[in-house]
Amino acid sequence: MSVESNPTAPPAISPDEHRSRISAVQARMDEQGLDALFITSEDNFRYLTGFDAPVWQNLTRPRYCVLPGSGDPVLVLPSGNEIIARRTAPWIGDIRSWVAPNPEDDGVSLCIDALKAARGRHGRIGAELGRESRVTMPVRDFLRVREGVAPLELVDGDWMLRTMRMVKSPAEIALMRHVCQLVSSAFEALPSYAMRGDSEREVAAKFQIEVLRRGGEKIPYLICTSGAGGYPCINLGPGDHRLEAGDVLILDTGVSYRGYFCDFDRDFSVGEPSDAVKHAYDAVWRATEAGIAAARPGRRTSDVWLAQAEVLAEAEGKEVNREGFGSGRLGHGIGLRMCEPPSNSPIDDQVLIENMTLTIEPGLPFFVDGKDGPERKILVHEENIVITPDGGELLTRRAPREMPVIE
Repeated sequence: MSVESNPTAPPAISPDEHRSRISAVQARMDEQGLDALFITSEDNFRYLTGFDAPVWQNLTRPRYCVLPGSGDPVLVLPSGNEIIARRTAPWIGDIRSWVAPNPEDDGVSLCIDALKAARGRHGRIGAELGRESRVTMPVRDFLRVREGVAPLELVDGDWMLRTMRMVKSPAEIALMRHVCQLVSSAFEALPSYAMRGDSEREVAAKFQIEVLRRGGEKIPYLICTSGAGGYPCINLGPGDHRLEAGDVLILDTGVSYRGYFCDFDRDFSVGEPSDAVKHAYDAVWRATEAGIAAARPGRRTSDVWLAQAEVLAEAEGKEVNREGFGSGRLGHGIGLRMCEPPSNSPIDDQVLIENMTLTIEPGLPFFVDGKDGPERKILVHEENIVITPDGGELLTRRAPREMPVIE
C-alpha cells in the first residue's frame, strides 16, 4: 500500500496560537472567579498546550496540566513523556515529572503543589466536571487532589473551555476541512473497491485502508452495517453479513488529522434501490439542505433542528414533534472531539456564531416488507459545515443527489 504525499496539507496549530488561547482562557478565568484550571483530558490538554501523542490510551500513566491565572501552564507528566512534550509542545518550559507507575503517588503530590502555588484571590480551581466532560484520572487520586488543595474549592471549569472551543480559528477550520476532504474522496471511491459478496468487515477494512492511504491519521470510530431494504440501526459495527442485491450499506466515520475530526456518513445501495429507500434518501438529502440553509449566524441550534425536522415530518406525513425526533438531535458540534456541544436539538438554544463547526445529521425511519411482516429501517445522512457570514459552508463534499450504487 502506498500512502499519498500531500505537501499542501495544513500544519499543526502553532505555538503562537496556543499562547493566544492561553491568554484568552486566563482572561475568562479571572472573570469567572477561577485561580487555576486542572486539566486531565486529551482534547482540552491538546487545545491548551499542543501536547500530542498516542499515550492517552495508556491508563497506567496519567498526565496533567495546571493552568494558573497568569503565566505559562505547568505540565505534570510521567518521566517517559517528557521528550514528547519537548517535541510537540516545546514552548512550555515548566514540566514536572515522576517515575511511573507509582500507585502510591502517580503525580498527585506534584499536582497538589502546582495547584496550591496558583492560589489567588478567588480560592477556586476549575476542573472538568461539566456536561460531556471527563476526568481522565483515577477517582481516588482526584479525591486526594481535592483533599490536598483544601480549602481551595474544585468547581466546574469545563463549560468555559467548552464554549470557547465552539468557535474555531482559521487554522482549526483548515485542519477540519482537510480531513473532511480526504474522507470524502475515500467515500467517493468506495464503489470501485467494495463489491457484492464482500462482508461488512471486509468493506470496513478496505475503507480504512483507503482513508489511511489518503492521509487520515486515526480512525477511532467506524460504523459499517447493512441490511435488506435498509439497515435497522446506525450504531452498529461491521459484522459477517455479505453484501447482496437489495441491501443498503452505511459507513459512518470519525477520522482525525492532527487531532481534529470529521464525522459524516454515506449510504450505498447494492444494485438498484427500492422505491422506499429512494423516498427515504430523498427526504434526508433535502433535510440536510434545509439544515445547512438554516445554519446562519444569529440563529439557534434549535432552529437548525426544526428546519430538518419539518422536512422529515413532511416525508412521514406527520406533524413535527418538538419533544424529539428520531435520536433526539439532528447533528452536533465537532472539533477536537468527534462529538462536541452544542446539539442540534429542540431544547438546545445555542446561538450560532461565525466559525462554529457543526454536523447536520437527519435520520428517517421507514418500514419495508420482511419475511415476518413489516420491518423498521432507518436512513441517516450527515455532512460537516462551518458557520460563515453567508450561512453554513460545507467542509465535506456533498453527498450525491441520488444514492450511489455498488454493482
